Formats: sequence, structure tokens, C-alpha cells
Amino acid sequence: MSELWTEKYRPTTLSGIVGQSDFVLDAEHWVVNRNMPNVILYGVAGTGKTAAAISLVNDLLGEDKQGNFFEINASDDRKLETVRTKIKEIASTKRLGEAPFKIILLDEMDGMTKDAQNALKRVMERYADNCRFVITCNDRHKIILPLQSRASNYAFNRIESGLMLDILSDILAKEGVKRYTEDELERFITYLQGDLRRGINELQASSSSNRSLDNQINKSLQPYSEIMKMIYENDYDNALEKVHKLIYTSTDMKTICINLHDIIIKSDTTPQSKFKMLRVVGEAEWRSSNMTPKVLASWMIGQMV
Repeated sequence: MSELWTEKYRPTTLSGIVGQSDFVLDAEHWVVNRNMPNVILYGVAGTGKTAAAISLVNDLLGEDKQGNFFEINASDDRKLETVRTKIKEIASTKRLGEAPFKIILLDEMDGMTKDAQNALKRVMERYADNCRFVITCNDRHKIILPLQSRASNYAFNRIESGLMLDILSDILAKEGVKRYTEDELERFITYLQGDLRRGINELQASSSSNRSLDNQINKSLQPYSEIMKMIYENDYDNALEKVHKLIYTSTDMKTICINLHDIIIKSDTTPQSKFKMLRVVGEAEWRSSNMTPKVLASWMIGQMV
């Protein structure tokens, strides 16, 4: 079975992290000084938050990583009991070897309950000399303010098109794939909206299936075509359910709005209907940085009635 390209080309050191210079510059100083604050890495999916966290751990802990680094998916282990038992036990027990401290990575922290986050605040304070926390999330507003204030916060931006073109072209060269033109890749990258992980996954899928990148884009946009078809047929309940399913699979509202925008632009509906939908999607995209995704999705569909 062939290896996933996202794993094969995932960076393992800070020198391999692209497009996030503010974080990398600070993290390199932490490695030199063998000290770091608690950290929150936030931003849309596919911009390298988890890879950056693990790269920091690799560079800072080195050979002492074993027994001093623990990765917990906070979206799965989201309950208060996880903090009171599992996380507290790790944070309180003695570090091994020459490590300056233990590091706990809490991935997808925006899925953890508020009670659990409040308990984590106390653990973070009590065991500050023995343990550091790296928190990743898509939606920083779901992290309670006391945790945000106890960590250095870094926004992970969408990867710029030119940089993504360089990365994807380099992967294709290493894999010996030569059938894509630069124009195809540029159209593909525009559709990705800065999500590098998605780009690598879909590029591998296209290459493996011998499907053109344009067809790969159309296949990926299918859920959004179905949502708009339901709306035009007044099937609003099922349209909302489908949007919520996208959110539950870690698609952020900004990405949902951008893809819906592309579907609406290409639709054959009347100009009045088209521009009404575009106005609603545009406002939803603008609100996406401040509203809870599930609530915003309900608002958006409600405005399309």
C-alpha cells in the first residue's frame, strides 16, 4: 500500500515549517534557550498547526522526547475527567532524562468542554515548573479567555498561492508525476484557499486515479452543489443538516462560504436569486471569525429562505 503524501512530506523540524514565520522565529529562540511558554496555535485547517507543534517538540526535546511528550486529541478526550486524571497525572509526574520539562500537545482543543478547560487552567498553573502545553484549535473563540491569557497565541495563516505552488510542484517532481500543467495547478490552488493538507491529499487522489485536477475539484465541490440544489428546491432542513455535517468533519465556515460562493456564481438561477444568495454567503463569511460555526450555519440557511 502506498504511503500517504501528507505523512511522507510532513515536516518534522521547525526548518520545514512554511508560511508561519512569526511562530517559527520565536520557536527557534525557545529551542536555543531550552525554554518556552504555553502556546496556542489557531487557524483554519490544513495550515500546519499540528506539524509545527510536533516539530517544536522534536527540536526542543530531541533524544529526551520519549517519555516527556504526550499528544492528546482534546476533541476525543474532551471531558472534565480527562483533565482531572490523565492530563493531571502526566503534568505532575517527574520528567525523564535531561528534558527541561514535559510537553503536552492538546490537539483540536476547541472540542473540549468549558468545565474541562477551566480545570486545565488550574493544572497549567500548578505544574508550570514541570510541564508546558501546546494547544491547537481552528476556532480560538472556543478557548476560554483565562487559557488564552496564559499562553502565547499564534495565528496560522492560509498558505499563500505562490508558496503552495512551489510545495506541490516539488512533491510532484519527487513522485515523478509530470502530467499537470502550471495552469491546472494554479486553478487547483485557487480552489484550495490556502489549505495545504487538503491540496496534498487531493493531488495524490487525482494522481492515483488518473483524474484531472479539474475533475478532482468538481468532485470535491459536490457537497456544496447538493446544498445549493436543496436550497433552490426549498429543502432547507436537509441543506442545514448537510452544512452541519461539513462542520462536524472539521470544515470551517469560511471554507464552506467560499465553496458555496463558487457554486452560486456558476448557477443558472435568476440574477435576483443569485445576488441574494451571494449577499448572504458574503455576510456569513464576514461573520465567521466571530460566531459559533453551528449557529452561523443556521443563520445563513435561514437568510436564504
